[in-house]
Amino acid sequence: MGDWLVGVCLFWFASALYFGGFERDVQGATGFRNFLGLVLSYAIFLVVWGVLHAYVSPGSAVSVLVASAVAGLALPLEVRLGFMLVGARVVHRPEAH
Repeated sequence: MGDWLVGVCLFWFASALYFGGFERDVQGATGFRNFLGLVLSYAIFLVVWGVLHAYVSPGSAVSVLVASAVAGLALPLEVRLGFMLVGARVVHRPEAH
């Protein structure tokens, strides 16, 4: 059960880097739809992480590492899908001058 803690913590760290560090912005959503899109993205991330964790060498550290790496690298797709489900888009935020 402690393995899931890795996936839970990884999402919040990786999504903070994705939205802040890579300058992404959500367009076409209200405050509640932003929240709902983030929760759906979290659920999609955990499903991907859980499936990979279950099928790649279950019960070993390799499954945690592989699941974390693949789910983390697929985060842009997972976030886009989560926000698309609520009718919003994740776009690159232009740099302000």
